[in-house]
Amino acid sequence: GMSKVGSIIAVSSCKGGVGKSTTAVNLAFALSKMGAKVGIFDTDVYGPSLPTMVTPDSEDIQFVGTQIAPLQHNGVKLMSFGFVNEGSAIMRGPMVTQLLDQFLGLTHWGDIDYLILDMPPGTGDIQLTLSQKLNITAAVIVTTPQKLSFVDVERGIEMFDSVNVPCIAVVENMAYYEQQTVQNAIDTDKLLEQFKNKLQSDEQLNGAGPSMEEQAAELVKIVDQAQKESGGEVDKVSLFGAGHKHKLSEQWGIEHTFSMPLLSNIAKNGDSGIPFIEEHPDGSHAKTYLELAGAVASEVAKIKFGNSGGNARPSIVYNEEQNVIEVNDTSNDDAYTFTPKELRAECKCASCVEEMTGRQILVKSSVSDLVRPREMTPTGNYALSVNWSDGHRSLYPYKQIRALRAAQQEEAIQLQAEEALQQQ
Repeated sequence: GMSKVGSIIAVSSCKGGVGKSTTAVNLAFALSKMGAKVGIFDTDVYGPSLPTMVTPDSEDIQFVGTQIAPLQHNGVKLMSFGFVNEGSAIMRGPMVTQLLDQFLGLTHWGDIDYLILDMPPGTGDIQLTLSQKLNITAAVIVTTPQKLSFVDVERGIEMFDSVNVPCIAVVENMAYYEQQTVQNAIDTDKLLEQFKNKLQSDEQLNGAGPSMEEQAAELVKIVDQAQKESGGEVDKVSLFGAGHKHKLSEQWGIEHTFSMPLLSNIAKNGDSGIPFIEEHPDGSHAKTYLELAGAVASEVAKIKFGNSGGNARPSIVYNEEQNVIEVNDTSNDDAYTFTPKELRAECKCASCVEEMTGRQILVKSSVSDLVRPREMTPTGNYALSVNWSDGHRSLYPYKQIRALRAAQQEEAIQLQAEEALQQQ
């Protein structure tokens, strides 16, 4: 069962084909490389992908009492509908949610730190029911750079927020293509010498050396290494647009955003049964998955063991009698106020700030003195949502509110300095 599962991380996307399962698998194995005990549960019964992406050490299904023991690959526990039933399921939504609920409960996960849920794509009934029934700790959203995908990210964040699940990271797959623009000539004399040395070392093994196929593979590695050492510059070509990492951070307050390139090896490993991070552990792209894992571990620790420092969520209320928005920030023992007009004028949504250039669209002086907040509610652990009396809806990351406070304090200090100079 789930009784000894430390944290449940949902990896979600609002549409298929964006690399969600690839991200879920590599995140799980990155967490495992960091020393955590990890399991992956493939929740997509209509098209399970885990059996293709990760080959278990043994495919024999075993039982622990009345529960199914998950399969394993290098210490990471695996469970998918595809492991116990060949092919995909054909059934209605309510049956799927019941099946998944039973499947999770009947799997003997044992003592693990993280259970990664590879969620089915979309924001429908199955996703909502899973989020409500399971005590999901946090979510990671997977997307691509297109503008349409940014809309999907918003839908995903709003869905998880409706069930009080914080979104702690966004992974933008297919963010760019790496194109080598300049390459120096390979030193053929040096390459020939390396070939000779390799073949001579194999001959010295007196017939006990590697096979022809193994020798060929070794020579290919030598050529590959020679190409890397020959230098060259790599351009990042954004095939699908510049992406939305800055906008996600500014509008939603999600600080952990990661870009993964369109890389043939990632796709190849997805089909081979060996996770990319296992076969290419030292590359820069594997490092990105490790950074994602580090961000997940850090954010989960904050959620489970309490926010601290600048991460605590401030208390924000509207004082109707005085017509001010009161902020009580326990993270730094600070209490301050904004007028509704001041906060409304700082909205950074797509209607108020041009998305690609950051140009201010909203003319701050045009905001009415009579504007009032009709409703203010926290969005996850990272932002405040405000419905205004002028019909507008704004989202203010807490870091933006703290930045406004810092600007407010700086302005007060400058004013005091000017007054002091006038009195002299």
